[in-house]
Amino acid sequence: MISRALISALFLMIFLLSFSCIKNDSDSIHISAAASLKDVLDELILMYETKYDEDIIINYAGSYTLSFQINQGMKSDIFIPAGISPINKLEDQQFDQKRFLSNKIVLISNKNIDIPDWDYQHLKSFNRVAVADPVFSPAGEYSLDAINSLDNASELINHLVFTKDVSAALLYVKKGLADIGIVYLSDSIEDPQIFIHDVIPEDSYSRIEYPIVTFSNMSNKTKHFLEFLIQKKSITKIKEKGFVMDD
Repeated sequence: MISRALISALFLMIFLLSFSCIKNDSDSIHISAAASLKDVLDELILMYETKYDEDIIINYAGSYTLSFQINQGMKSDIFIPAGISPINKLEDQQFDQKRFLSNKIVLISNKNIDIPDWDYQHLKSFNRVAVADPVFSPAGEYSLDAINSLDNASELINHLVFTKDVSAALLYVKKGLADIGIVYLSDSIEDPQIFIHDVIPEDSYSRIEYPIVTFSNMSNKTKHFLEFLIQKKSITKIKEKGFVMDD
């Protein structure tokens, strides 16, 4: 027979465990970051958590999706979108922003093919060109800007395969669902299955930047993590992943 005392003790244990989880969650640093930052931030966060015994909760998604989630009340101490536009979507938020990283887009394939130049003639020879959907991802905006800089760009529309984000565009090329794709350099630089064709002129699209957004109730823990991001070891890791550290 289960006694009332035992049941009460079990309920007390469940309550304390629940409270502990809530407390730990509230003590954590919450980060919302563009999906294209996953590789570099995962490594930086592991370095930080190991060194300082802190807990960081991070949510990766398309930058516009993250803006929407923050507006809907998702807890976020730090927001790192891909571009300025997602910041402009924030509503009723008091925040500060500063420069952090920059990136560039490249043409990729899963075969070692010759693509010497960024021009209409070369692109039209491929039936399927994977690009992130500009509705959901700034990477798609940069990609379309670069394509629209070409002569006869409108004739390429039937060659484009729109994916939900830049990571999906990379996957389409790796799986052979697209012949080539346009992705961030940082997404492809360490992928052994991908060949990079660095032929897209950087003046054909807007500057790709990842600002850091912090909110009015920033804690000392959050400040400490931001300081960690600009330490020498962090900067070295950031550059290894294909990003440029902004001054």
